[in-house]
This record gives sequence, structure tokens and C-alpha cells, in this order.
Amino acid sequence: MNYKKLSKISLIAFLAFTFVLPSVSSAIGNAPSQEARDAKKAELQEARDAKKEEIQTNKTEKTCAMISSQAEKIQARLTERIAKLTQKRTEAQAQIQERVAQRTTQRTERRTKWEETKTANWEKLQSKAQTDEQKTAVAKFIQAMQTAVKTKNDTVDAILTQLRAEIQTQNNERKSEIDSQIDSYKNAVASITSQVKADCSAGKDAKEIREYYRTEMKQARETFKNRERNREEFNAEIKALKDAKKTEMQKILETFKKTVEDAKIELQSAFPTTTE
Repeated sequence: MNYKKLSKISLIAFLAFTFVLPSVSSAIGNAPSQEARDAKKAELQEARDAKKEEIQTNKTEKTCAMISSQAEKIQARLTERIAKLTQKRTEAQAQIQERVAQRTTQRTERRTKWEETKTANWEKLQSKAQTDEQKTAVAKFIQAMQTAVKTKNDTVDAILTQLRAEIQTQNNERKSEIDSQIDSYKNAVASITSQVKADCSAGKDAKEIREYYRTEMKQARETFKNRERNREEFNAEIKALKDAKKTEMQKILETFKKTVEDAKIELQSAFPTTTE
């Protein structure tokens, strides 16, 4: 090999190595250490966690605000419902009392008119009695009619009074049931809302808070709905009471008619040619 040529190559390689070595050394010296990389990584993770926590906090705050608003609306609707229910009950009670007063007045007027008519008829009947037997028969007939009418009227009044009392008892029971259901629902809503507020203050996960609220509120509504007594069932019970009293009335009227017929037959025996 040519000595001069080899020396020239060696010189070029040496010079190249001399220029590259400082760059490599500088690059190695400027590279971050493992600790620096770990610190940077931890810093980035901390930033991500802080951002995630901020997002979660915002979600929780929005969820809590939404639930609080919904709870307030529910409570407002319940308050409105109670007010309407109270007004409706007051109006219904006034209407019932008015109907009772009207029917009592009408019944009294009918009885008074009947009494006036019968009194006139009995005076005519008394004027037809010629013999002592006839006079006695007329007096007995009038007494029997007066007793029968009084018995009928007193019994009818007692039945109507008892019917009104039983209907009022049913109304009171239904009122108590509805009030109890509303109170239970109000308490359930208040309890759920209180728990949500506590979870919000504790920074609980927004998803868990929403899930709890939805599940518990759904259960509270279903419980309220299932406990609410069916209006048709209540009406059926009232109808059963009225039907029972109607049957008693029919029996009273049948007994009254039978008493009147028997009294007429006995009277007619003293007046062979009279149909009174």
C-alpha cells in the first residue's frame, strides 16, 4: 500500500472524528436525564388529572343544579296540587250540604202537602160516618194512617241520616289516605333531594348522583301511584251503600203500603158502599 496515500486517509479520518466528537458529546450532554423525563411525565399527568377533576366538578355542579331545579318544580307542583285539592274539597262539601238542605226542604214540603190533603180527606170521611161503628172505624183508620206515616217518615229520615254519615266516613277515609300518600311522596322527595345535596357536597360522581336520583324518584312516583286509591273503587263503595239503603227504603215503603191497604179494607167493612 502506498504510505503517503494511507497517511492522507488517516489524516482525513482524524479530522472528521475531531469535528464529530464534540457534536456527539454535546448531544449526549444535552439529552434529558431519566429523572427529568419522569418529572415531566408526572407534571403532564398531574395536569391531565387536574383537567379531568375540573371537568368532573363541572359535571357534578351542573347535575346538582339540574336536580335541585327539578326537585323545586316537583315540590311546587305538590304544593299547587294540595291547594287545588283543598279548594275542591271545600267546594264539594258545600255542594253536598246544599243538596242535603234542598232535599230536606223538598221532603218536608211534600209531607206538609200530603198532610194537608189527607186532613181534608179525613174530614170528608168523618162527615160520612153516621153510626157509632162507622165513627169508630174512621177514627181507627185515621189513627192507623197517622201512625203508619210517622213510622215511615221517621224510618226514612233515620236511613238517610245513616247513609249520609256512612258516605261521610268513606269520604274522610279517602281524604286521609290521599293526604297520607301526598305526605309520603313529599317526604320521599325531600329525603332524596337531601341525599343528593349531601352527595354533591361530597363531590360524588355526577353519573352516580343522576342514577341515584332517577332510580329513587321513579320508585317514589310508582309507590305514590300504586297506593293511590282508585276513584272507580271509591265510587263503587258509595254506590253499594246507596243501593243497600235503597233496598231498606223499598222494604219500608212496602210495609207502609201493606199497612194502608189493611187499614182501608178494615174501614171498608164499616162502609159497604164506600171505597174510601
